[in-house]
Amino acid sequence: MKKIFTLFAAVMMAVTVSAQHEIGGIVGGLNGLSYKYWFSDNLAIQADLAVGLTQAASGQNIPGYGYQNSDFPMFDFTINPNLLYHIGLPANFKFFVGGGINFGMMSDLRIVSYGTNVLSGKFGINTDLGFSYDIQAVPLVLAFDFRPGYGMQFTDQYGGSFFDWKLAFAVRYRL
Repeated sequence: MKKIFTLFAAVMMAVTVSAQHEIGGIVGGLNGLSYKYWFSDNLAIQADLAVGLTQAASGQNIPGYGYQNSDFPMFDFTINPNLLYHIGLPANFKFFVGGGINFGMMSDLRIVSYGTNVLSGKFGINTDLGFSYDIQAVPLVLAFDFRPGYGMQFTDQYGGSFFDWKLAFAVRYRL
């Protein structure tokens, strides 16, 4: 058991020493903090803690308001971790593709304007694809991505599912 623990500790130290971290901000459909941890040259996990507007693509039945159309904005607070695979392109560009989950809280902006703010939870899955550019002169990475996804909204009063998509631009400092 001691040998297994020692081997595990050595591998973890090697991964930590060779790991690359990026931290910065994200704007667009998501607005907040962005963090990326590289496992290898091609595989990374990116986590975003953000607020934004969700443009739901399916309606829902809200008690007291009836069936709502599909073009309503929802204010949301989201945590969105994604596992990404990167493919190197010429001139410090990379294409990436992956997916992950998103969870957090939502509120229908029309209900807020009527004075009955119903805060609901949300959970969903999403894909993530885009491009990044690594600036070699300074340790900065610029990234643009598209995140289509499917989510579920739930409270004790109502629930529903929706298709959502986000466009986001990130600037991260490479540590």
